Amino acid sequence: MQKELLDRANEINRLIENNEQAIAELEKYADEGKTLFTSNREYQFTFGHYFSVPIHFEPWEIRLMIHNKKQRLNALKAELERL
Repeated sequence: MQKELLDRANEINRLIENNEQAIAELEKYADEGKTLFTSNREYQFTFGHYFSVPIHFEPWEIRLMIHNKKQRLNALKAELERL
């Protein structure tokens, strides 16, 4: 039981750190008015070469992601306190 609580607390701490880093990175784009692209999809081009297909996020979408991450961060901190 104690080990499970400790494992869950460690997992929550890891998630908190990841969300804080994500918020910091996203705020860079939102504050500077830049557009965020990600390229996790790929398609095959001629001769067997692979090229990334960018996914475009508008500034309002970035602000929404930041808001959602902050809400998730607050929920994780509350859960950690309950443990």
